[in-house]
Amino acid sequence: MAEKKENNFLVKIDKVRKRSYAGFMLLKQDDIIVALNNQFYTFGETKLTEELKDLKKNSEKGILTIQRDEVFFDIVVNNSLGCKFLTTNNEETEKIKSDFAKKENFDLDELKEYVAMRDIFRRYDVFENSNSLSAGIFPPAWLAYNRKWGILMLFILMSFMLISVSVFMFLLGWVLTSVYCYQAQLNLLFSFSMLEGKVFSLKFAAKSIDEAHKTIRSLDPKSKFLFSKLEQPINEDEDKEKKNENIVDEKQEEIGRAHV
Repeated sequence: MAEKKENNFLVKIDKVRKRSYAGFMLLKQDDIIVALNNQFYTFGETKLTEELKDLKKNSEKGILTIQRDEVFFDIVVNNSLGCKFLTTNNEETEKIKSDFAKKENFDLDELKEYVAMRDIFRRYDVFENSNSLSAGIFPPAWLAYNRKWGILMLFILMSFMLISVSVFMFLLGWVLTSVYCYQAQLNLLFSFSMLEGKVFSLKFAAKSIDEAHKTIRSLDPKSKFLFSKLEQPINEDEDKEKKNENIVDEKQEEIGRAHV
């Protein structure tokens, strides 16, 4: 194992190889590896690769902090990235180190993993990357929670058809659907979003869904969510209209004062 020798640079992704773990994690060219398990990481590419391989070998997970477009976000990893890397210069490294010192960090058990999908209109679906018991216990409630109304109506229609045949057929259909929904729920949600024209955009970790929305908004200021505590983004045209309205209001106030 290479000696853990500190350097004065960070590693930056130069190229994401096909079928690499970095590609699976939706990392991009120019993403900067800032920290591993909340430790500012200036130990170089070789040592980083070794430590990430050790995670897989020991069936463990770690927190990798990424900087993209001057925004920090965390991902949960359990394998080496499989990328070609560059390094940051001294000025970049010191700037990132100063900014990273202001970042709030969390332990692994405090974070939840999320997957974000988006369409061309910047509308996002954000899913927690874990199985929900409600999908297996009561599929209609799970479908309603995830706002898959078309599938929910189809499920209700099929349930009425089965119960009209026999109670046994209805119960059998319910059990089979519950088992399938529980085991395949993430793939189902991803497939529903794909049918709506969305593609995979980001995999990351956050403390809550609200924090997840904030992370996405930081990376994409025009991002929109169906249900969120964040305000809807103001597009450029609306912003210009508001500025013009303010100018008109100010002129009207001046005219009003002149007539007094």
